[in-house]
Amino acid sequence: MVTRDAAAIAAPGAGQSAAGRWSRIVEFVDRLLGRLDRAVLAVASALFCALVGVVIAAVFFRYVLNSSLLWGEELARYLAMWLVFLGLSCAHRRNEHVSVGSVLRRAPLLGAAGARRIAEAVTVFFCAVVTLLGAELTVLNFERHQTSPALQIPIAWAYLAIPVGFLLMTLQALVRLVGPEPAVDGHEEVQP
Repeated sequence: MVTRDAAAIAAPGAGQSAAGRWSRIVEFVDRLLGRLDRAVLAVASALFCALVGVVIAAVFFRYVLNSSLLWGEELARYLAMWLVFLGLSCAHRRNEHVSVGSVLRRAPLLGAAGARRIAEAVTVFFCAVVTLLGAELTVLNFERHQTSPALQIPIAWAYLAIPVGFLLMTLQALVRLVGPEPAVDGHEEVQP
């Protein structure tokens, strides 16, 4: 199915404008990100279930059996990190992040569309910077071979959640920046 979509973009019809081709490319990338979003949401759901299970087990062992799980709190922390950073892009795709749109709407020359574009451009820039810095930090931690205290796994696997999550959000924000304008009511219709 992806190949058919890619072939349609690679061989546009005769007389199709550059804007039409660009629009088709953006739509194609948006569809790919929609599929990726569904996969990320499934992984985040599994992480949440695992997180709840680990916390319940840790509480049970500590207060019922009087024997703490040494690794429970640490594993729960790493699961929560991955859950939060993967959830960033899912929330952004659905327009569910808190925004400061009221500040941009107060600039009368911008209009709603201009304000949205500026907000998305700032989001793309911020997320790209955090992705790069997070990647540097992760590589540094892999090089140092630092391990977690209880689980004895490379700590870099926990730090990897930062660049992965922000890269996904950068891609979602970039498509929203160059994509079509949202619906009039301010809420975009997103295909999850």
